Amino acid sequence: MIYFRSIDKIRYMKKYIKIMRLDHWIKQFFIVPGVVCAFLLIDVAFVGKAAEIFALNLLKGFIATCLIASANYVINEYLDAEFDKHHPTKKNRAAVKESMSGKIIFLQWLVLSVAGLSVAALVNEYFLAMTAWLWLMGIFYNVKPIRTKDIAYLDVLTESVNNMIRLLMGWFIVVADFVLPPSSIVLGGLLDARRVPHGDKALRRIPHD
Repeated sequence: MIYFRSIDKIRYMKKYIKIMRLDHWIKQFFIVPGVVCAFLLIDVAFVGKAAEIFALNLLKGFIATCLIASANYVINEYLDAEFDKHHPTKKNRAAVKESMSGKIIFLQWLVLSVAGLSVAALVNEYFLAMTAWLWLMGIFYNVKPIRTKDIAYLDVLTESVNNMIRLLMGWFIVVADFVLPPSSIVLGGLLDARRVPHGDKALRRIPHD
C-alpha cells in the first residue's frame, strides 16, 4: 500500500516538474555571447583567484537564468492550457492533459522566482537587475491584462528583447560595474534574425469556438 502511494506521489509531482521544461535549459546558453563580448572588449585578466570567482559567477549566472526561465515556463504552460488543447502538438502538454492545481502552480512559480533572483544576487547587482528584467518580461508575456504574446508583432518583439537581456546578463557576469556594451552589440541581440512570426503564433490569434 505504501509503495503504491509513493508511486502516486511521484506521478503527481512529475507533471509539475515537466512544465518547468528542464530540457529547455540549454537555451539559456544565450548568455554566453555576452560573456564572450565582455572578454573581447573589456580589459580583464582572470587568473588565479579571479578565475575561480569568474567560474563560480558563470555557474551561478547560468543557474539563475535557468530558474527564472522555468518560472516563466510554468505560468506559460498553465495559462496557455485552454488554447493549447486546440493545438496539434501542444495538446499533449502536461498542463493540458493533466488536472493541475492553480495554487501549486503559483507556489511553484513563486519558489522558482525567489530562488532565481536570490542566486542572481550572488553574482552582482547589475546581473540581478537584468535577471529581474527577464523575470518581469515573463509576466508581461504571459499574464493579463498585458499578455504581449496575444498582440501581433509585440509577441515577437518581446522574445527578441529577452535575447538582448540574456546577452546583457552574460556581459554583467564578467563586468561588475555599470559599463554597457556597444549599442551595436545590444541591437544585434535585439534584432535576432531568427525571431520571425511562427505559424503557432498566427494560430494563437485565431479565435476558437
